[in-house]
Amino acid sequence: MRKIIFSIIVIALIVGGGFFTFSGKLPSAGATPVPTVAAQTTDQTVVADAKVLPAADVTLAFERAGTVGAILVKEGDVVQAGQPLAKLDTRALELRVKQAQVSLDQAQAHYEQVAAGASPEMIAAADAAVAQAQANATQVAAGVSPQDLAAAQSQLAQANAALAQLLDGPKNTEVTQAQAALDQARTSLASQRDALSAAKTNAQLQLDQAANALRNAQDSYSRIYWDNREWEKRPGNLPQTMIDAESAAQRAVDSAEAAMGQAKVAMTTASQAEADGIATGESRIRDAQARLDQLVAPADADKVAAARASVAAAQANISRLRGPARSTQLDVAAAGISQAQASRAQVAAPAREVDLTVARVSIDAAKVALDQATLDRDQATLAAPITGTVARIDLDVGALTGPTSTAVVLADLSSWRIETENLTELEVVKLREGQVVDVTFDALPDVSMPGTVTQIKPIGTNRQGDIVYTVVVALQKEDARLRWNMTAVVTATQ
Repeated sequence: MRKIIFSIIVIALIVGGGFFTFSGKLPSAGATPVPTVAAQTTDQTVVADAKVLPAADVTLAFERAGTVGAILVKEGDVVQAGQPLAKLDTRALELRVKQAQVSLDQAQAHYEQVAAGASPEMIAAADAAVAQAQANATQVAAGVSPQDLAAAQSQLAQANAALAQLLDGPKNTEVTQAQAALDQARTSLASQRDALSAAKTNAQLQLDQAANALRNAQDSYSRIYWDNREWEKRPGNLPQTMIDAESAAQRAVDSAEAAMGQAKVAMTTASQAEADGIATGESRIRDAQARLDQLVAPADADKVAAARASVAAAQANISRLRGPARSTQLDVAAAGISQAQASRAQVAAPAREVDLTVARVSIDAAKVALDQATLDRDQATLAAPITGTVARIDLDVGALTGPTSTAVVLADLSSWRIETENLTELEVVKLREGQVVDVTFDALPDVSMPGTVTQIKPIGTNRQGDIVYTVVVALQKEDARLRWNMTAVVTATQ
């Protein structure tokens, strides 16, 4: 039908002094090329090939690679925006989310424990110790045995050792180990960053090589294809060797496209591995730094005061035991009260800020891990971004898929738009937005519909040396027989 229409137009243009041109269209890999006929125009009329497209369409793919676990819709289903369409196998991802949630709960519980300080029972025990010391102050031992003196000396030695430990701070070995752990975490991050970067660079190189191979295969196929078309213009049949060469070139293009897809998946995997590895290494550095800060933090003043009180109490006790003076005995009793009160103050003291900081860092790290695990799980579900009809599903349950593989094609088929394919720069200037045109269809020879030019896309495309522009036409009425990618002809009269 289209050839008949074109023949009539050609005769009319020749009689009226008009003209028309033809331009070839290079076929894409994997499709049978068909020469494109340029738009016909006279001073008063513009005629252009076009195709029927849905009001909106989108091609969807999973954001992460994985095994297809379920396909929730079928081709032809009408879905709402946000509705799940398909999902990957998420069993391992669900376990990661649960593990991350448990780690977060543990970190929060630890923080609350540190922030809460001593329990009521511990404070009550400290109060009881103060009361006991106050009661003992009223009693003075009449005599001193060698066992009592030895016990008092041992108590003094223990008090002095405890005070010295507080004033000296942590052991050098502990600080050295913490510093070594921090240095190791930093070294490990640098090494991991270099290794992951090298892996990503190698994946990019493989992707570039695959792209070059695909372009070479496409160039070879195009050259063989057009040589065969020229040969077919001669008398006789196309030699079998040339037919085989064209088929082989087509298969080479298909193989190159498959290799390109695999290289893209490898590149995506390498990029994600680099991001995950760096995030893990940085988290280890933060943990090691927090541990070192905790060790080198100065001793708490309340603990030092309690240790000094213990030393004073032990010294006073020895003085009392060695001399009969009543004043010495009273000093011992007073020191006991001071010690009990200092211990009570230590128990009731609020948590140190450095301990709270360590606990908060653990919570932040657990939240990051939970957010990452949740994101990984959510990305395993493919949802519809628009309300529309499922036009095509390129998935199989149990098969692998990923960001470079088309999963679902979704389209809004509630209305149609018409887009031209071959309006050159000489014809497009004769059209304007809002202009009324006539649209006919090869599949519906008895149908002619009015339409309105809604958009003239500003950027032209080079097609075989001609700059062609896309013009979008909205139909003023609908026909239930129209289908996606049907061919049409747009005729505009000035």
